[in-house]
Amino acid sequence: MSKGRSETHDLARQLFRDQKKVLDLIKRDRPDSGFATAVFRLFGDKPERGKTVRIGKHEFDYSSHEKSLVSFLPARWREELDKTKGAWSGCENWWAGYPLIAWVEIRAADDGTTAHLKLHAEVGPVSDHKVRQGIIEAIRMAASAKGMERIQFPVGASDKGRLYSRFLRENPITVSDIRNADEIEKKFVEVIAGFEPEFELVSSVIPNFTSANAP
Repeated sequence: MSKGRSETHDLARQLFRDQKKVLDLIKRDRPDSGFATAVFRLFGDKPERGKTVRIGKHEFDYSSHEKSLVSFLPARWREELDKTKGAWSGCENWWAGYPLIAWVEIRAADDGTTAHLKLHAEVGPVSDHKVRQGIIEAIRMAASAKGMERIQFPVGASDKGRLYSRFLRENPITVSDIRNADEIEKKFVEVIAGFEPEFELVSSVIPNFTSANAP
């Protein structure tokens, strides 16, 4: 190979490596680009913890935002929990400071283009085991009575020493383009609206919760 061709070959290889680095960087950044924009549209550019926003027909209190998820409380959950006047020992520094939390998470598919939005809800690390067990059982029994099969706790959710117990099932929704903020915003609203009955059921049983720290 001549010197000129060798230099051209080396230059082409270097250009390919540089382009690959740029493409890899774009691919890594892609999953949260559209999601972040959608979150800012729904909750505001710099939402403060506790900010109340309307999504669809209902209000939600913002908790926090990370790269691929945003956490919140349905406003009715917070209102009902506040009525209990419980300090919820063990949850002071957990998410919004209450024994319940909900969040929407985006997960990219292997093809790098499609993704899934998933709605989660969880009972957190209430330090009094009996109180935590009572919360889980109240939700579980009400869901069973209403035939709400999308509320299901894992086996051992209320066991002593267990701290975190998710309870929503059948909750992913497909996003065809992870970069499309308009689609993500629309699907976000759709998944929230789709679980309105489950949100309402939890709201209805919160008055049955008992806090060890309640006066």
